[in-house]
Amino acid sequence: MGKKPVFGDVPKGYDGYDTAAVVVLPVPYDGTSTWQKGADRGPDAIIDASSAMYLYDIDTDSEVYLKGIHTDAPVREKSSPEAMVEAVHTRAGRHLEAGKFLV
Repeated sequence: MGKKPVFGDVPKGYDGYDTAAVVVLPVPYDGTSTWQKGADRGPDAIIDASSAMYLYDIDTDSEVYLKGIHTDAPVREKSSPEAMVEAVHTRAGRHLEAGKFLV
């Protein structure tokens, strides 16, 4: 089994939930696409590509990852669009109640 995907490939110690100010919540859902499938691959593609980004942001002269960025497990609900929305709402609510900045 491979390494758990981490947004930005942030160094260990900056990806733990308890200390992270930011939480990335992947929602790989493609249940309502009617023309071309593939939206469900978006979250993985974003997380994979994020490993190539610079952790220093020149525009803000900061390294946001120092505040901690946790990548949550994907929301995998697929039984219906309504159930998926409820699952995302529930998970997002928990993070917001914990004071996290949700992405």
